[in-house]
Amino acid sequence: MKTCTICGKIYDPDAPLDNPSEQAGLYMARELYDDADQLCPQCLANRGTLGMMYCTEFYG
Repeated sequence: MKTCTICGKIYDPDAPLDNPSEQAGLYMARELYDDADQLCPQCLANRGTLGMMYCTEFYG
């Protein structure tokens, strides 16, 4: 179990990420912020949703 560095929630880092928003957030965490192993699925999903909405460099 780990503690999320954004929200402080305890989460299982081995849990699968099924939601497309979580996967997009994981991509951003790996490629942009280098904190992929520090965020819970909810924070990854929030980041991914915002990235899909506002980061135009990820889509045409």
